[in-house]
Amino acid sequence: MFNKEGIPFFTITIPFICIIFLSFFSTSYYLKTTRDNLEKDLSSYVKIHELKKSKDLNLIIKEKKEELKKREDKFTNFMLILTSTVLIFMALFSFLMTSIIGDVIKRYKEEVHNKNEKLKNLNKTLATKVKAGVEDGKRKDKAILEQSRLARMGSMIAMIAHQWRQPLTELSGVLMELETATRFKKVNDKHILNSIERSDKMIEFMSNTIDDFRNFYKPDKKKENFFILDSCKKAINLIDATLKESSIKLILNVENDKEIFGYPTEYSQVILNLISNARDILVEKNIQDPEINLTIKTRGSLSIVLVSDNAGGIREENFDLIFDPYFSTKDSSKGTGLGLYISKLIIERNMGGELSVQNDEKGAVFKIVLL
Repeated sequence: MFNKEGIPFFTITIPFICIIFLSFFSTSYYLKTTRDNLEKDLSSYVKIHELKKSKDLNLIIKEKKEELKKREDKFTNFMLILTSTVLIFMALFSFLMTSIIGDVIKRYKEEVHNKNEKLKNLNKTLATKVKAGVEDGKRKDKAILEQSRLARMGSMIAMIAHQWRQPLTELSGVLMELETATRFKKVNDKHILNSIERSDKMIEFMSNTIDDFRNFYKPDKKKENFFILDSCKKAINLIDATLKESSIKLILNVENDKEIFGYPTEYSQVILNLISNARDILVEKNIQDPEINLTIKTRGSLSIVLVSDNAGGIREENFDLIFDPYFSTKDSSKGTGLGLYISKLIIERNMGGELSVQNDEKGAVFKIVLL
């Protein structure tokens, strides 16, 4: 019948109902008695008028006064009974409300007490849960970084193979020339020395390639000033042979170079990753006349680098997922889904910039903004 929400309603309305009830009955009773009294008074006045010369006039007036007093007493008694009834009802109602409200308050206190106990228990275990969550997060980050490192290693080996393929072919050609000259007895000191010089240059190039890759993936210890174009060229030199093998044209547009403060090697890794991703999608879709555009420009104090391709762009449903860890549109054997995630961490967390993506009429456009 009553609940926690209903108590305020009844507590407020019942007294008003009682007051209205009291007013209604008292007014009704008063009107009824007034009407009856009016009829009696009219009869009395008629009688008095007829007997006003009679000696019994004083007696009639006395009777009239007594009648008026009885009327007052009767109305007073009615009001006393009615008021007492209402007061008794209000007392019983107040007792009932006090009991119900007491029960509600008791239940509320019990609920508060139970919630406090739950909070106390939660606080006791919160530190342990937070510590476990932090450790779990560290393990996941470590696993992600380890997978990223392995992925970079595989990418590095593939690019070294492409970089070495041409000099190895040339070195093989030098050896074949020496073999042919020897077989036909046409070899001489000049020919041998020339072949050795050419071989040394190719071997030196291959050795420098190893050094470039080793230094490229060595993490920067501290921030330093560097030019955007220098870091971009460093990345281009490493992937240039891979692009040529896939017949992909790389167009470098330098509107305005800028010196920034950050991690040059990590920045080069981001550029390399964006170019590598563009190369993979161009090969996967077998695009005719494939090309990658690398644009370097400034807007006020901001340095902006755009890496775009003509592979048709990213599907709409993938935009919100493109930078998530382990998300990849490639086959699982061709990608880990960590490249763009790591790139975004480098640009936004390590260097305080922004890495975003959008589509244009030709394909995807990755935008790097740094101060």
